[in-house]
Amino acid sequence: MRYLHPPRRARALVAAVAATGLVLAGVFTATSSTAAPIRSKHSVSITSTGLKAGQIKHVWLIILENKSYDATFTGLNQNSYLWKTLPKQGVLLKNYYGTGHSSQDNYLSMVSGQAPEEDTQSDCSVKDFDFGSNASIVRSGKNRGQVASLANPAQPSGANAPNGVNGCTYPQDAPTLFNQLDAAGRTWKGYAQDLGNQPGREDAVCGGPGTAANDPTTNPTAMSATAANPFPAGVTSFTGAQPNDQYVAKHFPFPWFHSLTGTKSVTGITKPALTKPVHGGSDCDANHIANLDSASKGLFHDLQKKSTTPAFSWITPNNCSDAHDAVCKGNNLSGAFTSTGAAIYQKGAPDPQATTPKNQTGGLYASDLFLKYYVPMIERSAAFKDGGLIDITFDEANPPFTYTGNSFNNANAYGPTRKDQPNAKTAIKADAAGENIFGRDVHHEPTGVNSTLGTDAKGDQLYPGPGNNAFIDRPAACTATSPSPVPANCVPGLVRGGSGTTPAARTDAVTGSTGSTFIADQSAVAIDTGRQVVDTVDRTGPGGTSPIPADTFVGTVSDTGPQFPTTSTGSAVKGSLQLVDQSGAPVTPTGAVTSLTLSAEGQPGHLAAGQTPDPLFDATDPTPGGGDTGSVLISPFIKPGTSTTRFYDHYSWLRTMEDVFQVGIGRDHAALPAGTVSGGLDRKGHLGFAATPGLAPFGRDVFNNASRKHA
Repeated sequence: MRYLHPPRRARALVAAVAATGLVLAGVFTATSSTAAPIRSKHSVSITSTGLKAGQIKHVWLIILENKSYDATFTGLNQNSYLWKTLPKQGVLLKNYYGTGHSSQDNYLSMVSGQAPEEDTQSDCSVKDFDFGSNASIVRSGKNRGQVASLANPAQPSGANAPNGVNGCTYPQDAPTLFNQLDAAGRTWKGYAQDLGNQPGREDAVCGGPGTAANDPTTNPTAMSATAANPFPAGVTSFTGAQPNDQYVAKHFPFPWFHSLTGTKSVTGITKPALTKPVHGGSDCDANHIANLDSASKGLFHDLQKKSTTPAFSWITPNNCSDAHDAVCKGNNLSGAFTSTGAAIYQKGAPDPQATTPKNQTGGLYASDLFLKYYVPMIERSAAFKDGGLIDITFDEANPPFTYTGNSFNNANAYGPTRKDQPNAKTAIKADAAGENIFGRDVHHEPTGVNSTLGTDAKGDQLYPGPGNNAFIDRPAACTATSPSPVPANCVPGLVRGGSGTTPAARTDAVTGSTGSTFIADQSAVAIDTGRQVVDTVDRTGPGGTSPIPADTFVGTVSDTGPQFPTTSTGSAVKGSLQLVDQSGAPVTPTGAVTSLTLSAEGQPGHLAAGQTPDPLFDATDPTPGGGDTGSVLISPFIKPGTSTTRFYDHYSWLRTMEDVFQVGIGRDHAALPAGTVSGGLDRKGHLGFAATPGLAPFGRDVFNNASRKHA
């Protein structure tokens, strides 16, 4: 590989932007030095985005977790900063899609263009070992550049091999955006909240799980503790949050690519990373991988000067602040603000987690606190004012808001989704993929060699695909490796709740009376609509009969919250369901109700005794993507308070970053199994499925103020 020397610096263009957020008086010092665009006859303009070369000098990506557009941007949750304040400062992407489920596959797609595969779709929950090899990188065809699994040749192309078979860490010759930035002479850093708080938990190279000795090639890491592979002292989980360390490696893309970490050989030979950073060192040193709040390497420190601010900053909040956990195991930053709502910034190196939280509520409430703390910090910096771009997005829409899950206010009692009824067809639509190809919005995305959408002769799905068939119920009649012919209606073990079957009967503790057709039920969710209900416990009706009439069903379901307790132990929802008869007319109990049993659900048309139709059963349609998450971008080159409905996804995002930083004219064009680092697959700098012909990056609908003049 050829390595790029630091480029010459160019005169900074000062961009005026309205001051938003909190004033950090005396904290930031503007300087005139900044990384400049590479000088080239090709760098006159970036026609695909509407930007001129070098206009955007600094990008901050903040990636949050597991929320759909409807759950986040419709005003039904206590996240008004993201829902109301930030869109007023920039542009709201109403149709921005994740590329798969559950989490890790999205992060890896964003930085490499690689499609989901089952181990990464399952968040590398079995063992972190190498996925494929340089020899398994596809060299031609529609999957050119994708890494193919060699682990299970009994399956066609290794498609959707069971979790734990493929591996999680990509081979050295599968490049990433960060390798491209290296080759283009751009500085970058990955910041992670809580990184390194617990010794032995994320000490592997680049913030990987486990101790420093763990390596996916020579010493693979078991992601769940066993007698043979116990966790280090004080570590309870590699994939979930801990009280003093809510960082999770599955939400941090850097350790999962040998192109960044290098490769250790079983013979003792160590191969360096694919590229070298512009200022020396390694891609996993402290100048590239840092705790978000580090006094010497963290975000606040780096923002003091443009010269110390990376051109690209990846920011991963912890499992509380990213909205992942409903109840936080550690600090949610609720104590990091004054009584008037102003963020508490200490001089020198602020540490918001040094404050005492007021509660431990997670979800969108916690992510709003994180954004209110850090976004103004970025906006007040000299680097942001001089060609900055803040991008706030989510990994996936999980759960798709309109039909499933227990998101606050998730059902159809009121609000924007009050007319939505749970069923498989709307579920699939809500959980779809989306891209813009040759100027046309489409509800699909490419599928990789390990994440196909194969069907049998009857049209029933054999493999879950990149959407992992999330939230679609299937019978557990077979596995994808069953002898031919594969039984009908079969996708193995990938249904709601992980049970492999449609929902069984469930008994809830409830509160109801003759005064209302609504029953208080904290376990009720939108997808319970249509289930038959009986009460075999209470005998409060006339003559000691059941208070629930025969042929009573679940009608409207409502979940509101969060309800804040007086202590700091978490938060709660307030759920209810309405009783209706077969015609949908309200039913009033004839006495007090303390218990309800909801019927089992089954395949429509093939119901067993005691079952009601499962509205989410579907054997023929895939969920091909990660659902609509939405995204907000803020920049001097974006008009405040605007929006766009054009379809974009994580591959579009990668293509945009590659175009903004002009990685295609970097200096590393040494041949790889498919393409080069700088040239990508299309000789224009696009990796993996970001090189899909006709794929639109963020365009003039996003960068809608790119023509503004700057003093």
